[in-house]
Amino acid sequence: MANEPDNLDLPEQPGANVWERAATGLRNYWYPVCGSRDVKTRWPSRFTRLGYEIAIVRRNGKPYAFLDECPHRGYTLSDGKYEFPGSDTITCRLHGMTFDLADRGNCVAVLTDGPDSPAVGKFRLRTFPAEERKGVVWVWFGRGAPAPLEEDVPGLVLQDDTLVKFRFRTVEGNWRNHSTQDAGHFPTLHRDAIGLLFSQIQGYAVAREPDYARDPYDGAVWLVQRNSSHQPIMQAEYPGLGVWPPKRLWRKMPRGGGTVPLKGVDSRGGAFRLPGILRVINFPFKAGMLYEWYVAEDADHYTYFQLTCHFPRNPLSWLYTQAWYYLWGRPMRKIRFNNQDRKPVAAQWRYWKRHGANPPTRLYRPDEFNLAIIDHVNRNARGESSAWQEAEAERRAALALEALPSIAGGSDDEPQA
Repeated sequence: MANEPDNLDLPEQPGANVWERAATGLRNYWYPVCGSRDVKTRWPSRFTRLGYEIAIVRRNGKPYAFLDECPHRGYTLSDGKYEFPGSDTITCRLHGMTFDLADRGNCVAVLTDGPDSPAVGKFRLRTFPAEERKGVVWVWFGRGAPAPLEEDVPGLVLQDDTLVKFRFRTVEGNWRNHSTQDAGHFPTLHRDAIGLLFSQIQGYAVAREPDYARDPYDGAVWLVQRNSSHQPIMQAEYPGLGVWPPKRLWRKMPRGGGTVPLKGVDSRGGAFRLPGILRVINFPFKAGMLYEWYVAEDADHYTYFQLTCHFPRNPLSWLYTQAWYYLWGRPMRKIRFNNQDRKPVAAQWRYWKRHGANPPTRLYRPDEFNLAIIDHVNRNARGESSAWQEAEAERRAALALEALPSIAGGSDDEPQA
């Protein structure tokens, strides 16, 4: 497969630009915040995402997200009231300032100052674009008009025939540590996972090469890791120490489904996509596709949002998928298996804060993929990277040039002197 772009021209050290500034996430993207069932009509639900305290409430069937503070005196609007049923408003419990969520948070009444309050129309609550798809509430945290949701959510997730299962929870640590939790940790950290007790697990992989590939469903660029033409090394002799890993008679099952293509996707190991999404094929069991979002809450916590896609072919297959998911996939893989990552991520972040840095290194060859992730963020993060800013400047310049003839009144048609 051809690389897109042509190469991964990695710097000697990870850039200190976008990546270093992104402790609370990359804001110009859509993120999954919660499930549809978590959003109520009467009482707003409160969340911390990307450094913002936000609230989400349902009005006339539609979810609305907004900053959880009244712009008047700062009282939390998650404690607000629904004083005018049938409207799209939220009313601050402190002074009755009422905001129309469907009108960009415009103040439409101040109940304790009367119908003619001069504050009406002068205050505005900050709102965030929100959409509801596949049972998930997605929120845009950037400034300005949002990108289409389809640009940020993998196309396979949004397909009509995809069965989506998800769970999310708050985890200690920084989202950047988990997003660079390379495949090198798998043979050691996850070797004793109950869900892999009978599986053959490699010792290490040779030539773990970062590469670019396009998503067959939406054309989005993924940073993938390939093991070149070499097969993973299952066991090796370490001079002066012995053989590792030891053979276990009960490990008879072939290597995991991550090596088997699914739905046209063929990437050995994980794949990374902006703003911080990991894709793993055939997880939590065969014919499932895992997408993980690492959504910053603050610098010390992030939301670990696990979403899996399943593809039942008929009602019987749907029942089988549901049973296998709730009896095995969710408890043994999404929970017990993935919970093994929590302690290392928290420890890495505490190390980062103590020492001021925790960078990957080329001396450890699996870190090549982590270096590629950092470089990809620095180069391509929407609205923040130099590459994006240059492309946006070129786009605006082109639009300005297109508008010149009409502005000049059609200079080509002016009569000659």
